[in-house]
Amino acid sequence: MRVLEGHKDAIYSTALSPDGKILATGSYDQKIKLWDVETGKEIRTLSGHNGCVFDLAFRPDGKLLASASADRTVKLWDVASGERRETFSQSLKELYAVAFNPDGKRLLAGGADNRVRVWQISELGAETTNPLLQSKFAHEGAILKLVFSADGKTLLSSADDRTVKLWDAGEMKERLLLEKQPDWAPALGIHRG
Repeated sequence: MRVLEGHKDAIYSTALSPDGKILATGSYDQKIKLWDVETGKEIRTLSGHNGCVFDLAFRPDGKLLASASADRTVKLWDVASGERRETFSQSLKELYAVAFNPDGKRLLAGGADNRVRVWQISELGAETTNPLLQSKFAHEGAILKLVFSADGKTLLSSADDRTVKLWDAGEMKERLLLEKQPDWAPALGIHRG
């Protein structure tokens, strides 16, 4: 329907706002761009990462955007203003996956250190108001994707060790290890039926 041009390198991540009006794109050029879906015009560029932006997630209310990067950080951005709200830098390796739980009060991230980190997110996401709740060793390989069930009770994770796991999201306890996959599972989904 339309071509969106603006990044200076490959796009590695996309996320659509909950209302379907804004598309966020993250690139190897270390930038995040917000686009008006209806017009295809760029709204703004978010700068601050020092590495590829591998994953993006909107909070369910659409007010915050989280980004995971090769620079070993997760950043929170105010969607309306484009301001950076918080930087989480606990990881010592690249981060590939980020996900908000359905009520938007928790943010999870995972990556090359094989851990899932969980932060409690405040209403505004302002700096120093989002404590780290947990850092859990989750897979024997880099975590590639994190997806919540609609009710927020189940988390699905995949890693480059070719495993997929189901977790009790509240306690971060492993519930099920699926049969080893023939290759990496870079995309996951949970049927809402």
